[in-house]
Amino acid sequence: MLELPSLIFMLVYWALIDSVDPCIFALFVSILISASLMNIRHVVKIGSTFIISTFLGYLAFGALLRFLAGGLPRWLLGLATLSYGLVMLVNTLKSKETDTQLFVCREDNLPCRIINTLKLDKVSRAEVLPTATLGVIASFTLLPCSAGLYILFNIVMIEYGFLTWLLLSLLYVAVFETPLILILLFFVGFSRTKRVNEVLMSKQKAIKVIGSLTMITVSIYILATNI
Repeated sequence: MLELPSLIFMLVYWALIDSVDPCIFALFVSILISASLMNIRHVVKIGSTFIISTFLGYLAFGALLRFLAGGLPRWLLGLATLSYGLVMLVNTLKSKETDTQLFVCREDNLPCRIINTLKLDKVSRAEVLPTATLGVIASFTLLPCSAGLYILFNIVMIEYGFLTWLLLSLLYVAVFETPLILILLFFVGFSRTKRVNEVLMSKQKAIKVIGSLTMITVSIYILATNI
């Protein structure tokens, strides 16, 4: 088991990699654009609603994953994450050159296909309840498909107690939500935050490759220590 400082470093590193996904950004921006038809206060209310609902939804997804995976053999979990990491790596390397525009959702991106299949971008986003509902749906469908490291994080955390998992998961999801907070700040007038997201987008493909290689490496370690 890792010591607490190592765990915190690991989860912050993984959460930052996991958080970079233009499809999530594109969906969030479309929500903010709809809200901006009224006023800035409404933008803040709707944007905050989406961020809070995805925060709680992603935390609930992690709890469900921990519950479902808790009774499975570790070697099987390692094999599953290894397979997922290999698929993600191949898809990333095969994808076209990354678009560095902030809010572009490419059709060859899995979360974008989920958005189109579920027609999430057609859901009414001008009010709090539809926005909160959309945030929860996104937590269980879109967010886990970013880099997949939250799935790996919850598998690694199975051997730790519930309280440790809960506190570290809160930190993980908070770090994961950082780009959405920056987008909201940009929309309400903090233009300097745009540059941060532009840098993230310009390195998107490299970040995805690093995430996939991280998942593969940790999965091999899990297999090697549990077979």
